[in-house]
Amino acid sequence: MFKIDLHVHSTLGGDSHIRPDQVVECARKAGLDAVCVTEHHSYDLSQPFDEISKSTGFPILRGMEYRAHEGHLLIYGVSASKGDFMPGLPMQTVLKWVNDQGGVAIPAHPYQRGILGSALGDKVFELKGLEALETINASATFEENSLSIKAAQKLGLTGIAGSDAHGAHALGRAWTCFPSPITDAKALAIALREGNYSIAAKDGLYD
Repeated sequence: MFKIDLHVHSTLGGDSHIRPDQVVECARKAGLDAVCVTEHHSYDLSQPFDEISKSTGFPILRGMEYRAHEGHLLIYGVSASKGDFMPGLPMQTVLKWVNDQGGVAIPAHPYQRGILGSALGDKVFELKGLEALETINASATFEENSLSIKAAQKLGLTGIAGSDAHGAHALGRAWTCFPSPITDAKALAIALREGNYSIAAKDGLYD
C-alpha cells in the first residue's frame, strides 16, 4: 500500500513550525510513502516543494486548504490561488468550481470546533458534488472524527485521513492508503474520485 499524509502544513504558509527541509525526513520516519502539502488559500506558496521532491526522490504533492464561508475545504488536483477565488466564498461555489476544473474538493475536519471558519457541521448534508469527507484528522478529537465518520456513512461517501500537521511531531499521525504509487496531483485527484483507498492513524486512535 502507498501511504500518503494528505493534510500537511509548513512554515511557507505562515502558521506551521515545520520547515520545508524537515518534511521528507519526518515523513520517512513516520513510514509514509508521500505527503501532500496543503497551505492555506494558496497553491503557489508550496512551490518550493517541487525542487525538494526532485532532489530527494520523495513524492511531495501539492494541494491547498481553502476557508469557505461555512468551513474548510481541502483542494486537490487544481492549481488554485487567490486569483481564482478569495477566502470566504460559499463552499458550494468553490466545490463546483474545483469539480469543473477536474479537481477534488473535500471538507476538512467538518466537525472540529474552536477554529474560526472550520466547523461546517451538519451543513455538510446540504452540499452537492462531494467525493469524500476528511474523516480522520489527527489534530481533531476522537469525538469530532467520529461525527465526521458518521456523516460520511450517512452520505455514502468514502473518508480520507491526514495529520493536519503544524509541528514536526504530528506529521504522519494519520494517512490514506492507495493500492499503487501516486506521484502527481492529477493522479491523486483521479484516485480520490475512484475511491479505492483506506485510512489509518498511529496507535489506532481513530479506528
